[in-house]
Amino acid sequence: MRISRTFSKFSYTLALLHGFLIGAVSIGLFALLIQWQDIRKVDTPELVTPVEEKEEVEPVVAPTDDKTVFPFFAKQYGVFSTAEAAANLMQTNPSLASSAVILAEDKYYVWSAVSVVEAEVKNAESKDSFVKPFQLSASGCTEDHLKNIPLLLSETDRAKFYFEGVEASVKIPEDWKSNIAAISTLSKEINVVRAQLLSHYGTQNECLKIEF
Repeated sequence: MRISRTFSKFSYTLALLHGFLIGAVSIGLFALLIQWQDIRKVDTPELVTPVEEKEEVEPVVAPTDDKTVFPFFAKQYGVFSTAEAAANLMQTNPSLASSAVILAEDKYYVWSAVSVVEAEVKNAESKDSFVKPFQLSASGCTEDHLKNIPLLLSETDRAKFYFEGVEASVKIPEDWKSNIAAISTLSKEINVVRAQLLSHYGTQNECLKIEF
């Protein structure tokens, strides 16, 4: 009886030890398997399909034939937030007596001359003025005589600008000639007259837009 009981205890202990060893080995193998998979994920680079970069093509803007928009150059002496401040500059500077106050983008500009040729308003000796390029657009106007103002102001031929012995080929404002006559008492310089006409018609007609 003692031998059998001792053997049974020994067999039971051996079985426990055997089960423990098998479990430990299984857990170890499982842990190694997980580590091997993790290492494989790190070592194996992910394949990325290259994306072909398309060359960006700049759109080509075709030249416009719009006769309601024309480029100009102004000889500018200052810009102010009020008309009073702009007028004050002209009053304190006798050389600006024939200048015009131009309203554009809610600001008041003092321009002494406006031309379609930059060199005509550029003065390298003057430090008080500089050239201000802009566009005059009448695309928002509905009446023909207002639509034609940018075209009329862009005329470089003196006879055609003043209509001296030349009939108008397009419809012009009714007061165009009388305004030119009045301004000519101030100055007969065509670029000065152009600036004054721009101020007059630009102030009275909101459809005429000065764009920088």
